[in-house]
Amino acid sequence: MKILHVNNQASVGYLLSRSQRKLGHKSDLLALNMKGQREPDYAEKSVRTLFLRLLNLLPSYELIHVHGGIGISGLGLAPFKASGKRFFAHYHGSELREGIQTSFHRIAERIFVSTPDLLRYCDNVGGRELIHIPNPVHMGDSERIDIHRRLKEIEKRGHILASHLPSLREVKGTDNVIKGVEEAKGSGVSIELDIIENLPPDEAMKRLERSDICIDWMSPDYDIHGVVSVEAMARGIPAICNIERSLYPEDIPIMDCKPEELGRLLRDICSNPERLVEISRRSREYAVAHHHPDNVARLIERFL
Repeated sequence: MKILHVNNQASVGYLLSRSQRKLGHKSDLLALNMKGQREPDYAEKSVRTLFLRLLNLLPSYELIHVHGGIGISGLGLAPFKASGKRFFAHYHGSELREGIQTSFHRIAERIFVSTPDLLRYCDNVGGRELIHIPNPVHMGDSERIDIHRRLKEIEKRGHILASHLPSLREVKGTDNVIKGVEEAKGSGVSIELDIIENLPPDEAMKRLERSDICIDWMSPDYDIHGVVSVEAMARGIPAICNIERSLYPEDIPIMDCKPEELGRLLRDICSNPERLVEISRRSREYAVAHHHPDNVARLIERFL
């Protein structure tokens, strides 16, 4: 099948297209060329030129997989739908929560969501069925840490290094992360925080790989984990996040924590870093099983 992914939140469109190629499809990506995302096959500099490029490319593809939902642009896509083109809409967050890109959802044959909390918002698309597709994360060259060697390094250097990778600080709850780390340090434990932001993906991942734990979403407004948690787990780095465990598989190894409890959890980890050994092992296994791009592409395969 000839598939065109449009938009590239968290490089999801890029990763899915590459894995779909392995499954025998012609699968490409059209997106804005943005720092922090993997490079698309067709790169544009503005939303306007991207839409014009999409109209130009449409005749060459059978299925258009739109990341971010379908809003007013659906007005221009409707004639293609009428002529037999297939469309998928794939929501990644606030577009569906706030009903921003939903006005032409009927164009989409299927509607996917990237996090399980978004299943709550079916009313924003007329009560239609929403299908959870976990975010794919690149695993190929992920450096898995040797947790036993890392524990020796922690003992030698005398502190635990925690990473935090915010795209938007107010969304990720960065202030709560800083507060929790400072609270833990104030109680006498040795922990340092590395805030990693505004870097190309490869550089950000190298910084992440130096950390012993990763603190992801720490906002009271969200009860999910992001791609960063999976990036950490893929490397065997234990992740901390404010999640609602009932939304996820029972074997998820993320250390769930409310923002106001972060300082206490960090104290517990610093006083007993040995607890990270089993979490590290389970983290890699979970990430591969649920978020390897090839496995995620196979989930979508049944709808093609």
